[in-house]
Amino acid sequence: MRRLFVLMLAIISMIALSACSTVLNTTSQGVELKTTPPNAKITVDGKKFGMSPQIVNIDRGGNHVVKFELEGYETYETQLTRKISFWFWGNVLNGFIPGMIVDMFTGSMYNLLPEKIVVELIPVKVEAPVKKR
Repeated sequence: MRRLFVLMLAIISMIALSACSTVLNTTSQGVELKTTPPNAKITVDGKKFGMSPQIVNIDRGGNHVVKFELEGYETYETQLTRKISFWFWGNVLNGFIPGMIVDMFTGSMYNLLPEKIVVELIPVKVEAPVKKR
């Protein structure tokens, strides 16, 4: 009876940890985007995401370009970079190759950095016209 219990516990553990990152990390990540002044247009990889401030769910599978635009201010552009997640190493430690493969294909093996972007937008400089004599 005890052997059966241990065997069942081992099987349940392997199933639960089979794709650690996918289960614990999901395939998208909430990234907080703030600007001063607020209400800047947000685009991620050319796709519109509304106005700042907000938390945007972004696919973990790749790097992303985030752009903030507000009339009267210079456009600000930055990049979110994917890094391998701590949770992915759970698959490595338990030796479960299928879990690693699932995490690689779903993109859940990554975290996006930085997790929060706070930007102070710079007003556009208006040059005074040069007077001719």
